[in-house]
Amino acid sequence: MKISALRLFNVKRFANRGVAIEGISDGVNVLCAANEFGKSTSFEALHALFFLRHSGTPEAVRKLRPYSGGNPMIEADITTDAGSFRIAKQFYGGGWARIA
Repeated sequence: MKISALRLFNVKRFANRGVAIEGISDGVNVLCAANEFGKSTSFEALHALFFLRHSGTPEAVRKLRPYSGGNPMIEADITTDAGSFRIAKQFYGGGWARIA
């Protein structure tokens, strides 16, 4: 599996706004920025997308929610041997998960 893009909306410090990491290519990709720019948040969100239930609220999901509240939404574009897909998940607010 290859991840080519990761998008977050309303996750942690990105309350009511989004951030996108796109253009992830083959080989080594480096995510580099100053402290408090969302690098760790991006990895926590990626973990939640693949390993946490959209209907649950374990501690890891609660930590994704901004202090102001809201419904964290995460999506990633991936490629596997079966094709290319977009996986999306929203937590809280009638949480849902989709693969397209």
